[in-house]
Parts: sequence; C-alpha cells; structure tokens
Amino acid sequence: MVHPIWNDYPVIQSALSDVKKIIKEDLRISHPQVKEKINEYLDAPGKYVRAGLTLLFAQAVDGQIKEAKLYFAAGVEVLHLATLIHDDVIDEADSRRGIASIHKSFSNRIAIYAGDYLLAYSNRLMAKGLEAMGALREEKDRPFDERIIERILAGELAQLLNQYEYSMTMKSYLKQIKGKTAFLFALACQLGAANLPANQKNIRYAFNIGQAIGMAFQLSDDLLDYQVSKEAMGKPSLQDVQNGIYTAPLLLAMREDASLLSLLKSQEKESWTESKLQELQSKVEASKAYRRTQELILNYLKKSQKFLIKMELVKPMDLDDFLHDLMERKF
Repeated sequence: MVHPIWNDYPVIQSALSDVKKIIKEDLRISHPQVKEKINEYLDAPGKYVRAGLTLLFAQAVDGQIKEAKLYFAAGVEVLHLATLIHDDVIDEADSRRGIASIHKSFSNRIAIYAGDYLLAYSNRLMAKGLEAMGALREEKDRPFDERIIERILAGELAQLLNQYEYSMTMKSYLKQIKGKTAFLFALACQLGAANLPANQKNIRYAFNIGQAIGMAFQLSDDLLDYQVSKEAMGKPSLQDVQNGIYTAPLLLAMREDASLLSLLKSQEKESWTESKLQELQSKVEASKAYRRTQELILNYLKKSQKFLIKMELVKPMDLDDFLHDLMERKF
C-alpha cells in the first residue's frame, strides 16, 4: 500500500507500487529474519517522498514514467532507507515508521551492516536505471554525478562530528543539512529529469529545485520536532537535542536567550528529564525562532519555484499544494 499523500497523483501512486516491487524482488539478503525486517521497513507507512519526486519529474520531463526512472526511484528510496537505519543506531532510536528499529530487533553491528548493504544495493539499482536509459555508453550523458552519494554521507558524518557543538552557527547548520538531507532530494529530482540526449540545463534546474525542497523539508522537520507530539510524528519528539544535535529552532532561539546555552551545557552529561525538556521547549517557544524558521522554509520553497519555471517540461508540474502539505505533514 502506498501512502495517502499520493492519492491525488494516481500515476505516481501506481508507479510507486512498482518501485516497491522492484526493491523487494532484487533484494538479496541470505538471512531470512534480516530480510524480513527490511521488508517490514518497506511495508511500513513511509511516504516515499524522494522516490515520488523522482517520478513526478520523470512524468513532467518524459510525459510518462519509463523503466529507467522506476529503477532510479528505487535506488533513491533504498539509499534513504540505508541512512535511516544508520541514523537510528547513532540516535539509539527505538522505532522507525511505527516498527521496532533493526538495531533493537538484532544488534548495532547487524544494523550497520544492513545499512551498508542497502548503500551498495542502491548503487546496483541506479546502475540498472542507467543501463535501461542507455546512458552507460556515453560518460557525458550520465544523468548524475556519482560523487553526490559521497556528499550525502559526508553530511551524515558532519552531523555526528558536530554533536554538542555549542558554537554551531546557522550558516554552518545550513551547510550541514545541505549534505545530510538536501543533496538526496536534489539527486531524486535530477534523476527524474534525466533523459537522452542529456539536457544539462534541465538536469541542473532539477537539482537546484530538489536541493531547495530538501532544505525546506529538513527545516520543517526541525520545526515539527518542537511543535508536534511523538504520537503525531511517529518518532520521539526533541530527540535531536537529547543526542546533542542542535537544529534551526534552537540555534535561532539561542541568539535571543543566552540561558539556553547554560541549559544545554548543564545537560551534556546528564539524561534529559521531562521537566528539562519542557523548560527548553518553553524557552524556544517564547522566542521568535518558530517564525524565523518558517520564513526560511518559505524562502527555500520560493527558490524551488524560480527554478521550476525555467525547466522545459512535456507535462506541466504544479508542486505548490503538494509542497505545502509536505512541509506541514498534513497526512
């Protein structure tokens, strides 16, 4: 079953079912319980946002969804899942998408190797997409730079190295999330827009659109972490700050309220209690951080629209309503 977010996009909804089928059919893990766990992730109510964006751009650029784009979407989704599994180990998260995290079901080591396998598997799916396009013959027609995956993983590493970094600036944070989140969105849109012969302008515009959407998405995730309950989000609230990861609302609030720094330092070697979390949340809420984060989100969405109108499309693509609901997770 595909998430209801795609109910208004029946072609994409159907294609995402095909994407999920491709992922499952090509999955090669000999241990049946680990394979079953990964299939459980795939069947959980994930939104497949990145894969869906690949297909939306494919439909707009090609007028249809070709086999190559299904493999690209599958590769993007598997790459995303790999990063989630690694994230859950680092964050010591108990659940993901409403199911027990793989490291809780097995061990940290098995989870790390499962994530590593999925990284390699995503490359295999991408290669199948390239082959289906016929892009392997000409290097200049490659629809994406393979180094982008390195940049995504480098962003994940940067976040880990910046744990408990009290001097983190918004400029540094935005650079960090560009690697951690936005490049994967950029890759998703770029792959969807790829065709032969390569239209380099279209590919570049699609990359820029995806990057802007990814920045807005991560900032909205940061905001929702402070504003939405654990039950509504499907994951623990304020998990980042408990892991020493300081996101946009907190960084912006710290500009106004110096006492937040003292609170963070006092908790570095202590477990956060519910009362301390509520104190932090109240301080952030009392600042202008929520409004300023929302302004950043809107600016990135406007940026994505500026690039979208420059693209050469076979079929018009209006992302306004979809992105509005996505940023507020209205589903």
